[in-house]
Order: sequence, then structure tokens, then C-alpha cells
Amino acid sequence: MHDPTMAKARASNSVPHVLRTWYEWELGGRERRIVLVVETDLEMRPEADAFDAALMEEVRQAALAEMAASPCAIHLVRIVPVRD
Repeated sequence: MHDPTMAKARASNSVPHVLRTWYEWELGGRERRIVLVVETDLEMRPEADAFDAALMEEVRQAALAEMAASPCAIHLVRIVPVRD
């Protein structure tokens, strides 16, 4: 579930291929999980010719670094393709 009050999109100029990051809440009953969403322009399908595992690993590492630096507890990281 997307909560627009929690979504705070920002550009990420420091990491190539990380276009924006924002937070979302997932709500399930009484439970709430904070999700860090990372938008990338990389091909994400491993079977595609343009897929580059090393670049995807850089995006993953950047997401984990942001998760570790966050003042709030992040429960999940979601890497998503840029929407055209």
C-alpha cells in the first residue's frame, strides 16, 4: 500500500543509475513496514541482453548504504525500474 504522506522522492546525484529514492509504508492489519524504494534506469531482467549484474550490484549496495544511514528503521528495500 502506498502512503503519499510518507513518499519523499529525491534525486540521487551521487550514485550512477539511481534516479530517485523515496519511502513508502506497507500496512497489514496492525503492522506497518517502512520500505525504501530505489528507482533505477538499469535493465533489471537477468535474461535481457542489456542486464549488467555489476551495475545492479552497485545500485543494491547504494540502497543498503542509504538504509543503514537512515534515522528510521527500514524493513525492506524495493528496487524498481524507471517508469516511462
